[in-house]
Amino acid sequence: IPLYLSHTVTEIRGKNRVEGVVISEVDENRRPIKGTETYTECDTVLLSVGLIPENELTRSAGISVDRRTNGAYVYENMETEAEGIFACGNVVHVHDLVDFVTEESIRAGKGAAEYVKNNFSEKGRVFILENGDGISYTVPQKIRTANAGKKTDVFFRVNRVFKKSRITVTSLGKEIAAFSRERMAPGEMEKISLPAVLLKKAGNNVIKIGAEEIK
Repeated sequence: IPLYLSHTVTEIRGKNRVEGVVISEVDENRRPIKGTETYTECDTVLLSVGLIPENELTRSAGISVDRRTNGAYVYENMETEAEGIFACGNVVHVHDLVDFVTEESIRAGKGAAEYVKNNFSEKGRVFILENGDGISYTVPQKIRTANAGKKTDVFFRVNRVFKKSRITVTSLGKEIAAFSRERMAPGEMEKISLPAVLLKKAGNNVIKIGAEEIK
């Protein structure tokens, strides 16, 4: 099966049914490049257009929804902004690997059990995670140090294809951590771990996660 990376279908041709498609290369902003069009005969076109998290229960419960993910805002232990209500998996954001769903469900279950046991969630210092250049969103969106333990796993997606690159963690414009990647793409979930000792380096309560290619 031939794979055309960095290409898109710009025209579908046919009368009573599909007869072929025009495929064009796209630039770094995923816009078709004129003059690169090629025609391929086919009788079927399949579209992969992504998923939207199931948020009917989230909205009916009055829980805040992140417009970037279409899922609930969550803290480090998957508790939503509605105290005592936890969310995970595709209710929070669409996953591409079931392993990540399982990992989140374990975290949510543990968080719910701790909440029932203690009747509240520890708050302590609260960090807000913001997406910087190249990042579409982060999950969780907030981290409470009292509940974070030794580290907090942060999931995110990039908004374009990156070759060899760095994931940067900054606070007040100062880089406090960096992670290397050989390649990143919007269709692949990424994850980094933020140790508790790293959070102490933050200059304020806002931490920005960004991505940049290494030249």
